[in-house]
Amino acid sequence: MNGTASWRARWTQRAPKGPKVFWFFFSKKNCLPSASCDDGFTLLEILVAVVVLGFVMAGMVQATRFGIGAWTLQTRLVDLATEMERVDRILRLAIEQAAPPLAADDKPFAGQEHRLEFITRLPAEPQTDPVRRAQVAIGVDAHHRLLLRWQPHPNAVALKPAPAPEEIVLAEGVDHFDVSYRQAVGDGGKWARTWDDTPLPALVTMQIVLLNTRKHWPAIQAATMLDTNGSF
Repeated sequence: MNGTASWRARWTQRAPKGPKVFWFFFSKKNCLPSASCDDGFTLLEILVAVVVLGFVMAGMVQATRFGIGAWTLQTRLVDLATEMERVDRILRLAIEQAAPPLAADDKPFAGQEHRLEFITRLPAEPQTDPVRRAQVAIGVDAHHRLLLRWQPHPNAVALKPAPAPEEIVLAEGVDHFDVSYRQAVGDGGKWARTWDDTPLPALVTMQIVLLNTRKHWPAIQAATMLDTNGSF
């Protein structure tokens, strides 16, 4: 009894002010006589800490993976939207500037189900030079690329051979390119899968179908800037 009383007296004198229970459990200098005062953690405490740390690291890895995936998807969508805007602008401009054959040897507007060929204004030409024209063909090649082939079209009798056609890759990974043509309202306003009439179609609808996924871009519709008589 005397030993226990003296131990309680020493514990009371050394204990700081405040809750004694808190001080008792977190003080290594004043432990029970029958308890061990060795510094360090038990094996169970280490295992618990390792498990908690593992959960934290797993959560951080998942969050990082999600962030990288979201950033990659956002970048891909932005690139796709930019590419779609570029292709849409080029195709619309080419159709809007389409011209009827003016000379006997000019090729008429030839529209097929997956390809079209016509005479139009060069996109790079200024608006003040309306006579600069090009022979344009749009379609998908064997490498699943949507191509625009063009070569300058002579405005008079050519004195030298025409240069070789140049190619512009509009899009890659394209399965096929669907085109349909609409008559002018005065001619009936009917839709057709091909076009070989001398007057230009009033409206052209183009659909780009991607490879493998079978997904397609939004339909591109462009109207020719000509009346039914083929004049500006």
